[in-house]
Amino acid sequence: MSAGLLAGPADARSRDKDKDKQAQSQQERQDRKERDRSADAARRAQQRNGGGRVLSVERERAGHRVKVLKDGEVRVLHVEDE
Repeated sequence: MSAGLLAGPADARSRDKDKDKQAQSQQERQDRKERDRSADAARRAQQRNGGGRVLSVERERAGHRVKVLKDGEVRVLHVEDE
C-alpha cells in the first residue's frame, strides 16, 4: 500500500513537468513564428525601398514598422501582415 502512496505525488510531478514542457515548446513555436514574420517584413521593406540596411522591426497592430537606412536617410515603412 505504501508503494501506491509514493507513486501518486511522483506521477503528479511528472504530469506537471510534461505540461511545463508543452507550454515551453508552444511558446518557442510562437516566438519562432514571430521572428519569421519580422524577418519577412524586413525583407519586404528592403524590396519596397530598393535596398538598404534594416535598423529595426517593431510589431504593430496589423503588421510591422520597419526602419531602413539607405543613402544616409532613415525611412520608416509600414509592412502589412500577409
